[in-house]
Amino acid sequence: GPISPVRGGWPGAVMASPSNGLAPMDTDERHYFRNGAPVVATALSKVSPAMAEVSAAVRAAVDLAGDGRCIRLFVAGAVSHVGKTTVCLSILAALRQAGLSAAELAYVKPATQCEAPDLLKEWCDDEGIEYVSGEGAPLVFYSGFTRSFLSGEQGTSTQWLERIAAKIDDMSRGRRVLVVDGVGFPAVGSIVGVDNAEVAKAVRAPVLLVCKSGVGAAVDSFSLNCSYFLARGVPVLGALFNMGDLEGFNSWDKCAENIQLWFSQSGGRRERYYGVVPVAPELQGLREKVSQTDPSQLRRLALLNAVHFASHVDLPGILGDAALDTWCRRGAPPAKKPRLGDSFSTPVAAVPAASSAFQSKSRASVAAAASQLGGEVVAEASGVASEHGVAPNFI
Repeated sequence: GPISPVRGGWPGAVMASPSNGLAPMDTDERHYFRNGAPVVATALSKVSPAMAEVSAAVRAAVDLAGDGRCIRLFVAGAVSHVGKTTVCLSILAALRQAGLSAAELAYVKPATQCEAPDLLKEWCDDEGIEYVSGEGAPLVFYSGFTRSFLSGEQGTSTQWLERIAAKIDDMSRGRRVLVVDGVGFPAVGSIVGVDNAEVAKAVRAPVLLVCKSGVGAAVDSFSLNCSYFLARGVPVLGALFNMGDLEGFNSWDKCAENIQLWFSQSGGRRERYYGVVPVAPELQGLREKVSQTDPSQLRRLALLNAVHFASHVDLPGILGDAALDTWCRRGAPPAKKPRLGDSFSTPVAAVPAASSAFQSKSRASVAAAASQLGGEVVAEASGVASEHGVAPNFI
């Protein structure tokens, strides 16, 4: 059968070489982190033998949450197509490698612009992990939805947030970790009052930001997007930086050195640096090829992605910080306090409502109206035309 992190162990030698940035998991060059600084396993083992292996560290991090608590982690992107969903896959794969059962894990993309299959779905189906996204997502931004919302045909922002929160509360029961995948960049959905910050707040999930690698632009992007969440009272754990160049002036290792330096000099900042991930050539362009790729090949590529990611990112740090976050420890919604800008972050829908059990105008009717106005209408199972001016987020 297919290799699984739990059943067969990490396939550390898969496509790993210095030329493509992939680091084997079964060599002495494993990367771990202490206080945000990368160190090799041999150095870290002298500090804490329990942290010598990523799997043991990941398991210990999850245990920090305590019995009966589900860690909710919201993975948000600084821009579209920055690799949020592949980050989610890698986190889940690391948790499986750490010995957590499929029943203890789940993935949800509560709001989406795309209903096409992705690599994560193939992997979750193979592992038996509950996966909610695409047409099964609580909120789908299909063509015509936002205009229909503004016309008062789709309920209110509060109702959609309550629907999302109810789904995530249900998925959290009996689980150790629930990974919540954001949509596009932080402000996507703001036109209907259901942007990433409002969703993260409604479901009480601290944020992990995924930014593109670089130096100046990378840090600027992190600062801007982090501020968006913080302004709405949503805690940000920190950031990882994806798609680093393999060589040249902006090679991933050079960028990592400078980004880490910036984080270390930002006195009083809570947010942490979790690593820089170089591009993996074999995984490039896969998003558009998932439906045409053989399932066994997809499983191999999913594991390749997970190994590659775990070799460059502080996974125990991410999960430990999430487990110890106030929202996870408290297990209750944040108190609602008036804030400057509230009137801008949540628009008022034309239709008042008392609960999340509302009846919105049918998708078929909205699609027909959009088509008459010249809007592009895409079949439900093959993708969604965006109302936000950004391309559908496939992976």
